[in-house]
Amino acid sequence: MQPLAEAKKIDLSRKTTEALPILEMDSERILQALRNLIGNAVKFTPAGGHVTLSTQLTNGRTRGVTVSVADTGPGIPEENLSSIFDKYRQVTPKGSHPVKGTGLGLALVKEIITSHGGRVWAESKPGQGSTFIFVLPA
Repeated sequence: MQPLAEAKKIDLSRKTTEALPILEMDSERILQALRNLIGNAVKFTPAGGHVTLSTQLTNGRTRGVTVSVADTGPGIPEENLSSIFDKYRQVTPKGSHPVKGTGLGLALVKEIITSHGGRVWAESKPGQGSTFIFVLPA
């Protein structure tokens, strides 16, 4: 993703604050999910923006690892947040040009994460960017 980010002059960074446990997972499938989320973030972030990949240990009801991909793109209206992981669903934020795609990427991310016993969701406000978060059990 770095060459695509560089071409758009988007700062792509990574933040992790602690040692993380080793997870049982299909690393190729998780990489596929990450590539999709980071690719979407870069695609929807305007030139000069930022995309940040963060990881942290989760010690709530279920111990695991939380991964988030945050961008400084246009954001997603609240009424669309519950449906963006549906197949063939695409949202074009107000003031944005439609972006090419099939609408399958986020559905695939959801399938990959849930098949690993995890969960995925998005948090966003129009004009303030979006954060896609998933948690995998440890």
